[in-house]
Amino acid sequence: MLVKDKMTKSPITVGKKETLVSAARIMHEKNVRHLPILEDGHLIGLLSFTDIMRAMPSNVSTLELHEANSLFNSVRIQDALPERQKLITVKEDTCIEEAALIMRSYKIGCLPVLDPQGKLVGLFTENDIFDSVIDLLGVRSSGSRISINIGGEPGIIAEITSIIKSFNANITKIGMIPRDDSHYRVIIRLQAEDLQAVVEALAAHGYQVEALADARKPFSTRSPQ
Repeated sequence: MLVKDKMTKSPITVGKKETLVSAARIMHEKNVRHLPILEDGHLIGLLSFTDIMRAMPSNVSTLELHEANSLFNSVRIQDALPERQKLITVKEDTCIEEAALIMRSYKIGCLPVLDPQGKLVGLFTENDIFDSVIDLLGVRSSGSRISINIGGEPGIIAEITSIIKSFNANITKIGMIPRDDSHYRVIIRLQAEDLQAVVEALAAHGYQVEALADARKPFSTRSPQ
């Protein structure tokens, strides 16, 4: 899965001369936490809600209301940007796991996405990572879920899938999570008429199902971007 498959396309943008009040209003109305800043069509920065809060004077509560409004309307986006902001971007064809690693390494919650010509075409956020994991593990699809601890010997996955297939069960999603250098947790979502029979057959071949969930209905909860 690539960044372009999950990113928010054609994101809302602002200019550096716009006020923080205007930016905050856009974030609130559009339910977004990041605004790319463009100048002459080129990406020059990324404004977050945290940047806005940092730029607001801490003593505003002591000001008269009309003074506060006047002060807020005088602060421009260019004044709120972190000094020498290091803009981290990715390309459309970046793998989502690479994008996630970049975000984790730099401790950032959003990556602007550029096309081969350097034009802004999207934003990739933490929520997009969550959605990617949900899709990869098939959380929104119906069926059962089993978890099996395995070693790293060749052919184990092939044997497990063969056992499941012998019951005419359909594997819809499969993933592996490292436990250490030589052991893994295999997570399998499947549709089977007799899940217990599948589990017993796996046990007969030496595989112990560590966790089992039988979800006949898919989860449908979605959080806002």
